[in-house]
Amino acid sequence: MAPLLPLHTGYFVLNILLQIFDGLFTYHVLSRGVPEANPIVRMAIIEWGALWGLLYWKGIACMLLVCIFALRHRRRKLTIRAFKITGAVYGCLAAAGMYALTIELLHY
Repeated sequence: MAPLLPLHTGYFVLNILLQIFDGLFTYHVLSRGVPEANPIVRMAIIEWGALWGLLYWKGIACMLLVCIFALRHRRRKLTIRAFKITGAVYGCLAAAGMYALTIELLHY
């Protein structure tokens, strides 16, 4: 039997995947003409375009997740709690995005 991943590693991978999904979904929504709701990200998109603005902010988000992951040896419970919170927020956004995308695809 293969060894299981440590809990914090699984949460880290899940959070990175949620960031990737959020970036791809946001790019899809932006290409449909819907403006970005976050004013900071919106300014980056206006300044650099949709792709580079999103890559910049998603890159920062992923680097912050790496910083949280780096704390796993010193602050294990805090690390897991932080990953749970960010995962819950982006998980809800991903679920809402998947729902909206499904509704959109069913109308075509």
